[in-house]
Amino acid sequence: MTARLAKVGFSAGMQESRRRDTSALRRTRQILLIEDEAIAGQALSQSLQGLGMACRWVSTFEEALGAWKEISYDAVITDIMLDTGKPDGLELLRKIEQAGMPMPVVVISAFADQNRVKEALNHGAAYLLEKPFSTSDLKRVLERLWQEPKGLIGARERALNQATLTNKECEVARLLLKGLSTQEMARLTGNSEKTLKQHISTIYEKCGVSSRTEFFHYIFPT
Repeated sequence: MTARLAKVGFSAGMQESRRRDTSALRRTRQILLIEDEAIAGQALSQSLQGLGMACRWVSTFEEALGAWKEISYDAVITDIMLDTGKPDGLELLRKIEQAGMPMPVVVISAFADQNRVKEALNHGAAYLLEKPFSTSDLKRVLERLWQEPKGLIGARERALNQATLTNKECEVARLLLKGLSTQEMARLTGNSEKTLKQHISTIYEKCGVSSRTEFFHYIFPT
């Protein structure tokens, strides 16, 4: 009887140990949200918490600088334009990049023009999500980033491979995604603008798009 109880106790202990291990593997994701609009910040914070994530919501650039140094976050979600009227989200990206912090940053904005897309990507943004977007949109982006640690780089290279671009076309496509003008690309590659325009035309044809904006969304679908 005693041996049987000991065996049952050992089995229960093993099950509890497995539960602890599983719980550790399923640890709560820590999200830092920077949004200066109170209604939007509260709604997005509650939505993320409803998805089982722990969300620290701050509303200013200064609060964000202090918050991301306190703990290691699984992702940072920041608006480009905060209450100062300047693109503080981009400045935060630069700070994180300079510090070498290994966390993906999702930039959200209602004004995602080409220049800001270029600057955000150049300073380490993992994704740029244009307002308005749904909670499910953001969830898909976060899950994709956590599944693909290299973020946009992996997504970009897969899309370019699937389009069966040549090495030269891939080179031009990467420059296109950085928002460079044809003149800038010509200077970097040593090709004439006429040659580059021919490459761009072929890239668009292979990807089934007709503009740089469509090409961007083809590579990074939301």
